[in-house]
Formats: sequence, C-alpha cells, structure tokens
Amino acid sequence: MRNPNEIFTYPLDNDSDNAQEAVNYYNCRFTGKICDKQSRMINYPMGVCSVNHSGKKPIICPNRFLEDNIVFTNICISAFGSTDNVLLFKEVRLKDVGTFDFVLVKHKPISSEVEDFCIVEFQSDSTTGTGKLVNALKDFMNGDDLKNKNYSFGMNTYNTIKLSYIQMLIKGQVMESWDKKIFWVMQDFVFDNMVDRFNLADLDYTEEDNTKYHIYDLELKDNLYNLKLIRKKSTTISNLIKAFTHQPTPSIDSFINKLEEKIELKLGLSFK
Repeated sequence: MRNPNEIFTYPLDNDSDNAQEAVNYYNCRFTGKICDKQSRMINYPMGVCSVNHSGKKPIICPNRFLEDNIVFTNICISAFGSTDNVLLFKEVRLKDVGTFDFVLVKHKPISSEVEDFCIVEFQSDSTTGTGKLVNALKDFMNGDDLKNKNYSFGMNTYNTIKLSYIQMLIKGQVMESWDKKIFWVMQDFVFDNMVDRFNLADLDYTEEDNTKYHIYDLELKDNLYNLKLIRKKSTTISNLIKAFTHQPTPSIDSFINKLEEKIELKLGLSFK
C-alpha cells in the first residue's frame, strides 16, 4: 500500500481534537508552527510527514526528526554525557564547506566559553511522482478515507543517498581534521539502503570514529507515531571513500548492445 502515513503530524486514523485542529490550521506539532512544506499544486502546505511504502514508513520531511527534541537529547548523551550547559544552534554556515543543519554547543558553566561541540545533520527521504502524493493529500483534505487507497508515487532514495553521501565526505573530512563529531540522523529505511548500495562495511559503533549515525524508526503508541532510536553506527572518512571508489563497473558490452538497439529503433537499420 502506498499512501500517506502521517498528515500534519498525525496518523491518518487519528480523529482526536488535536489532530483535527492540526489539519484545520496546518499545524506541525514538531516545530510548533504552521507546516512550511510547499507544493505548487496546492494553495496550502504540503503536510505529509511520512508515507507508507515498501512495507516501511519512510520519513519525507526533515522536521519530523524534531519530535520532542528526542534526537538532540540522545546525541547530547552520546557526545557530552549529559544535556547540561548545552545550546542548540540552527543552520550554521562554514565557508567553503556549506551549512550545518544544527550545532550542539557545550559551554563552560556560567560562561560563554566553548567547551565542546558537535554537528547534527538530518537526512529524510523524498518521493518521485510526488503529484500522486499531493492528490492523496487533497483527497484527505476533502474528507476521503485513505487507509485502503493506493497512490502510485515512488521513493527517491537513491538520489537522497547520492546527495547525502557527498555531504558526509565533505563535512566529515572537516570533523576528522578538527577531531569533532558529526551525527547523521536518519531512518533505517535510508541507512540500510545506503549500506546496501555502497557495500559499506566496518560500521561498528566506536567512540574514536568522528562520523556517527543515529538510526531511527517510527513506533506506534497511543495512536501516535514516535521516534525510536534503534541503532548506532559509526565510520571513518577513509572507509566511506573506499566504498565510494570501489563500486562494481558495469559491462561495456551490455551498454554497447543497448546503444545498437536504440540505433535500430531510430533508423530501422541493423549494422550486424
């Protein structure tokens, strides 16, 4: 079944007053504000937080990871041992590297002096054929029951991974040179896909590694989905580069055969 899983931060079948209010006013309970996702196909926010696809519930909005500061608390414990004297800063730019989603800064007590810090990056997934997902949202807003409806959108996971992998190399390299930690927050759906596609190995969690992965999934409780930390992994930049540069090379003969088939179709000729 392919359909939305959460709309304006609530499950499809949650008919509570809070859920109805969120739908009526386009509220996001993760940011405490109006949903800021947009689509040119509708004149209200694109409020789909997660979807049902491939037997999983992929998160397609990075704001979904903001639930109750769960991920930041877990990272603070991992990086600093506690949440004491820690401040969170959003979208901090570093010249020639890019913008960090978040920086957690531990300062000395009653002081502005930085004691330690770590970088936090969110990586949600994205969809293909998103117009079909927009249609699902429109149906929902019109009062339709979507639980048994199927919409033909897909997941753009490979593109998500390609873009994030480059960021892991660029930003992770800086963190290794600084001997600071960078935490990638993602769902198991995306992480497992990345591991399979790049044949990644040596991902045991060690304190020495600077690139960390906190891997979450959604757990249903009291008719709400909640983020649950299910695994921690870590790696080095050299390990990521090794996987990136040792991808299997496809056969050139099969590619030439494909080109010749295209020539035959285009010209109605065969050179064989």
